[in-house]
Amino acid sequence: MNSQKRKNIRYFCALLTLILIIPGCSYPRQKIIDDVQLPKVLGFDKVDNQYVGTVLYSDYTGDEKKDGSSILQGKGKKSYLIKQSINAQSPKPLEIGKLNLLIFGKELAENGVSYFVKTVCRDPLIGSNMLVAVSEEPAGEILMKNKDKNSDYPYKMIEQNYRTQNVPIPTLQSFLFDFYGEGRDPSLPFLKINQKGNIEVNRLAVLKNDKLGLILNQKESFLYKILRGRVISGQTDFKIHKGQSGDSVILAILYGKNKKSIIIKDSKSKVTLNITLNGMVKDFPDWLDLRKRQNNILLKKQLEKQMKKDFEKLFVKLQKHQVDPLGIGDLARANSQKWNEKEFYEKVYPTISLDINLKIELSQAGIGE
Repeated sequence: MNSQKRKNIRYFCALLTLILIIPGCSYPRQKIIDDVQLPKVLGFDKVDNQYVGTVLYSDYTGDEKKDGSSILQGKGKKSYLIKQSINAQSPKPLEIGKLNLLIFGKELAENGVSYFVKTVCRDPLIGSNMLVAVSEEPAGEILMKNKDKNSDYPYKMIEQNYRTQNVPIPTLQSFLFDFYGEGRDPSLPFLKINQKGNIEVNRLAVLKNDKLGLILNQKESFLYKILRGRVISGQTDFKIHKGQSGDSVILAILYGKNKKSIIIKDSKSKVTLNITLNGMVKDFPDWLDLRKRQNNILLKKQLEKQMKKDFEKLFVKLQKHQVDPLGIGDLARANSQKWNEKEFYEKVYPTISLDINLKIELSQAGIGE
């Protein structure tokens, strides 16, 4: 038998094996999906002396395509009892392996989230890219506002704000790294229902020892995202002035670099940040003609001065509330032979000074009003 015939026989055998395997694999998979309920969002709230769990899902298994989402709620003092209560109302057993968003209501976050973090993480099917958030209103109320939209909508909204706006990376993986890591505190997107009844991300929640410790406003979230340094982007407004004229401009950060270092001394410790930002200015006033070089220099200096002052103000606020989402403690631990977390946050962290070297490059400008 020549080599060409042997190749043809091997090819035929491989093709036959593939044909036999594919139907055997695909049918059970389809059957499993059709036989379980796969919620996309899970919310937990504290109500009186028990907990409420709310799941949001879309049903794609029927013959007719349904608009919007469906919601089920369960109550109990333990997560198993909550799941049991939800299953009692569902035509299919609940499986949380396809969750893409976990929401903690504010009241629950104020009392501690560690029990539910451990409960969710115990499921080996939960993906590390699942997002985590805190909500102003009860998580169940937030999800009720999403009934007319697809169950993926809350996830996509937060993801869009992470990629283009002022929300730091909120995945389960990054949350757990900060949650269990020494010398750092986790931060999460803060959801609320706006005046039009829509869900929005407008602030940032910082946890301390598994409880809600501080809420940062929109501008502080922008500044924090830059200081954190993993993905540097976002936009906010700054006030500028020239002579008797004054107005505000929108600074959009496209990308940047952030390098931190720390010097620890018994009397005084200092954190140095070298930050380089590349961005553009949008919605600037008519009297600020950015085609003129002197106006660009004026704008750049004012932005650097204001942003540096805002960075320092934010850092003092974090120290005052004894939260460390920037991971200054972790930075100190990496540069110290002997480091004690309790001693660091009681004695060293409140006294640390911040030295910022900031450089802003304005690569382009939007159209003025």
